[in-house]
Formats: sequence, structure tokens, C-alpha cells
Amino acid sequence: MDHLDQFGRLERVKVRDGFKDEAQDFTPWLARNLDRLGEQLGLALELRETEHPVGRYALDILANDVTGRLVVIENQLGQSDHDHLGKLLTYAAGTDCRVVIWIATSFSAEHIAAFEWLNRTTTAEVGFYAVQVELLRIGDSALAPHFQPLVRPNEVAKAASTTREVTDWGWETYNGDLHLPMHRIVLAKRIVDGLTAAIEACQRPWQVKFRKGYVAFQRAGGYNVIVVDLVRNRPVRLAIKLPSGQDPDSLELTNLLPQLPVVWDASAHEWGWHIQSAEDLPNPELVVGLADRYAVGASDESSEEG
Repeated sequence: MDHLDQFGRLERVKVRDGFKDEAQDFTPWLARNLDRLGEQLGLALELRETEHPVGRYALDILANDVTGRLVVIENQLGQSDHDHLGKLLTYAAGTDCRVVIWIATSFSAEHIAAFEWLNRTTTAEVGFYAVQVELLRIGDSALAPHFQPLVRPNEVAKAASTTREVTDWGWETYNGDLHLPMHRIVLAKRIVDGLTAAIEACQRPWQVKFRKGYVAFQRAGGYNVIVVDLVRNRPVRLAIKLPSGQDPDSLELTNLLPQLPVVWDASAHEWGWHIQSAEDLPNPELVVGLADRYAVGASDESSEEG
């Protein structure tokens, strides 16, 4: 027998043959296998939460990518429809995400056109993906989910259609490009400088990264541990990351900085405080200690070092 005759034939199988129920089967599987989706989209995805509440609704999967951008994923084991399109826009607005991923077994031309239009008309920092899911196998092999992106953001075109995009963010560009008031920048810089010194003193391997409108201290893999936000909330917001699927109540957290109001951002899993002025500056060693105890990945880092 010619060895070329031994090749099998690739078959497409109905998605429902492998995943009987979207909520009970497909969404949990995808949450555990976000790397498979990410490989096809060129994104490094990390799960935050499934069935994440957005007002009266719940989105299928909330994730983030390696740069810390918030990612919304909505699944539909069927033909795309207006109901899911409306849900996606509601979830995007409710979470202030930067990446929207719609997964369906097939897409209508109208919905493809809608996502292409959104990619053309929104800012360069927001991207929309329409992804077709199918099941494949060869002979009697195991079923293999396959993700085919039908619409994805054209980063080059979007960047060219917007005003100059700053890539090297810092204190000067926060003022010159974002037009943030100097008193807020000065206050945020004092917070960041204090945290940097405290992190160096306790020898944590966290790196400071300047992003558009906020400064992040990141652990290995590019995941945020502490955030100093200059834009989204006024005044300056200082926050630590909490583990996915948990909140301050479940962790029984108490405010160790009683002079400051607590701020809980459920969509970003960030727990922290509003800093009104220099008189409100918290003890940076205390903040780093809290982040080291509760923030995502803290226990993993400790075990790696030990």
C-alpha cells in the first residue's frame, strides 16, 4: 500500500454533537481552554470569571489579555442573531472592555458587516472579533474544536485613521497628550514612587508599566498586581488585583486604611481607594503587603521563589 493512501479525511461534525448545551458544556470548556482561542486570534487570554454580572444580565466569559486589556467573550452555538449582538454591546459598555469576541457556529452577512463597521469607526484601542467555531475530526479520532476568525480588527488601518497614538506613556505624555491636570499627576507620581521603593525593599519581582491613563505594577507574564489609575475614576484610584471569581466579601477583606473610602471595581476585580490629596497617601509598605497576600498570582510567585 502506498503510504500516501494512509492519510485520513478531515470531517466537520455538528458542534451540538460535541457540546450539547452552551452554558453547561461549551462555556465551561472554553473557560478552561482559552489558550486555544487565543492562538487563533493572536491573543494571550487569561480567565477572570464566567457568568460575569453586568446589571441585570450575565456575560459568558470575562477575561484579560497579556497587556491587561479587559476582554468580553459571548458564545452562541447557532446562527448569529440580533439578540446576541445587542448583548455584546451592552456587555462592552458595562465593563468598559477593550476587546469584544463573538463566537457562533455561523454568522449572517449583516452581522459580519456590523462588526467590520465597528472596527472601522471605533478607536484604535478597541477591537471586535467575530469567530466561527466548528468541530473537526479524522476518522475515529477525538473531536477537535477549531476557531476561525471571520472578522478581526485591522490594527494598521485603525491606527492610521486616528490621531497620533502615543506608545511611550509617562508623566509628561499624561499631561501633554491626555491633558490630565498636573496636581493629579504629581499625586499619582508620589504614590508610584512610594510603591516602587516598598516593592524593592521586599524584593518582589514586579515591574512598573506605564499605560494609557494608568500605571500598573505587573508580575511575571504581564499581569497587573497593583494599579494607580489617573483617568477612569476621579480622584486618583489606587487598587490591588483580587483573584478571579472572588470579591472583598468572599475574602473577608477589611479596610486597613479607614481614612480612605473603599472602591470595588467588580468588572476589573480591583479593590482599592480614592486618594484625594497628599494628606491621604497610604503607607506603601501596607499596600504592597496587601497586594502580596491577595493579588492574582501572589501565592504562585511565593511558591516559585521558595
